[in-house]
Amino acid sequence: MTAARNRLLQHVLALSPLILLAVLTAVFALVDPRVVSTQSLLNIVSQATPIAVLALGALIVLLTGGIDLSAGVGVAFCAVLVASLIDAGTGLSGALAIGLAVMLLIGMANGAVIALLKIPPFVTTLATMVALQGATLAVASKGVLMLKEPWLRLIGVERSFGAPNVIFATALIAIAAGVLMRRTRFGLRTYALGSDPAAAELAGIPVKRQTILVYAASGLFVFLTAFIMISRVPVVTPNIGGTPLLLDAIAAAVLGGTSIFGGRGTVWGTVVGALIVSLLTTALRIFGTDPSSLELYKGAIIMAALMADSAMAYAKARLVAAAR
Repeated sequence: MTAARNRLLQHVLALSPLILLAVLTAVFALVDPRVVSTQSLLNIVSQATPIAVLALGALIVLLTGGIDLSAGVGVAFCAVLVASLIDAGTGLSGALAIGLAVMLLIGMANGAVIALLKIPPFVTTLATMVALQGATLAVASKGVLMLKEPWLRLIGVERSFGAPNVIFATALIAIAAGVLMRRTRFGLRTYALGSDPAAAELAGIPVKRQTILVYAASGLFVFLTAFIMISRVPVVTPNIGGTPLLLDAIAAAVLGGTSIFGGRGTVWGTVVGALIVSLLTTALRIFGTDPSSLELYKGAIIMAALMADSAMAYAKARLVAAAR
């Protein structure tokens, strides 16, 4: 009986992000049915797309016990950089290639400082965030840029089968991330590094190189998020993305079951976490919540998620001890 109960509890803990999403949807539907209207649900999923993509990058970094505070501002910098290049006459493919290369280099630089100089991720990425804030303002000399690229509109605005194409694009990114984290050496090494760095090094994993690759991957997802953002909104300003998006992404990752202590987290859980954050934001707006209070609620959500993360870690530790 005890073994069966432990297995049931393990399944509940594994499915907790999905259960939370279902419970919140049911509660909000009772409060105001407009939250679960067809158009509202499509908007929730569509608005979750940039959160989900950036959260996938946060997942990879959090799995190692690190953090990338520069990711949100990096989205703004990359979006403005790509938009400025397009406005200057560079083709879309060329501008995207340059944006990708720059964000990979920034990610690798963060990883190199953390791995080689042993500077904590919090300090390293905080410094990078400040530098990118200045760089964003320097690049955005025109302030506001209008993009009229048909390919961007095709991905971010146009619809297929009644749903925005950006949802399908994000689904493909999530599937690719799932394969990366579960079916490749990179993913397995990332989990090992977060679970026990000393054991990973003893097992022959090149810890320093892996750390650099992890932050390069964060740069990749920052670029993909910027691409999603400029495809959805043709007006690009230095305020796009930024710290609010970073908070949403971290909240999504943690609500999806990612541990801030490293070693635990899934792609599907992170995507569900992004849907939870988007659902909460949409519901609060429909309920008439003051926009200035939204960030307060998001901060409370992150705190609650951290407390839940500690409780889940304790519960799983009890299960492991009971199984022995």
